[in-house]
Amino acid sequence: MNKLKIGVLYLLLGAGGLWHVLNVFQDIMRILASPMMFGLAFWLFWECWRVCSEEKSKKFILWSIGVIAGSFGIEWLGVRTGQIFGAYMYGMTLRPSIDGVPICIGCAWFVMLISSVAVVQTIAQEFVTKSTIKLALCVALLMVCFDLFMEPAAGMLDYWVWVNNHTPLQNYLAWFGLSFIFTTIGIRAGLFSQPLPRIAFHFYFAQLVYFGLVDLKGL
Repeated sequence: MNKLKIGVLYLLLGAGGLWHVLNVFQDIMRILASPMMFGLAFWLFWECWRVCSEEKSKKFILWSIGVIAGSFGIEWLGVRTGQIFGAYMYGMTLRPSIDGVPICIGCAWFVMLISSVAVVQTIAQEFVTKSTIKLALCVALLMVCFDLFMEPAAGMLDYWVWVNNHTPLQNYLAWFGLSFIFTTIGIRAGLFSQPLPRIAFHFYFAQLVYFGLVDLKGL
């Protein structure tokens, strides 16, 4: 069953990226962009929540809500002020939105954070064992690496656009800092003391496949 789920995940995101490369189904892809983010977030939340103990399940729900709501609020401040990530605005693809910020953006943060934690747990388990700072630093670094792949694709997909069409260093520093904070809170709550479900690891790379294929279109 796990192999089937992982296969479906790569098929969905791989096909989505390939459609952009081939320039087919573009109208459908724009319509499905936000529902796909909501769907991926719900799927990953369910996979992680169902393996939590009764005590941790409540904490996981609260942490998840905090990440989704907190990241949305930070994005809202970022758009309004231009002082957090830099000066940018969202495009027309990610709908619906509240005051110019897509509702699904908090879900995207949640999926990226959880999947980054799973990758670190898988490839550097001994290195980060019993070390809050090491785990949080590694997750934050992976989040920045993910954003490096995502930024070129996001512009082509009309997710958001930067003033002067240039992604500032400030954006990556903000990603690192916020990811570190969110992850540290989760660690302190005891949420990542046990390995996350295997599929969470593949959520990271399946999304990289999607954005990587879109990046290829721009070469």
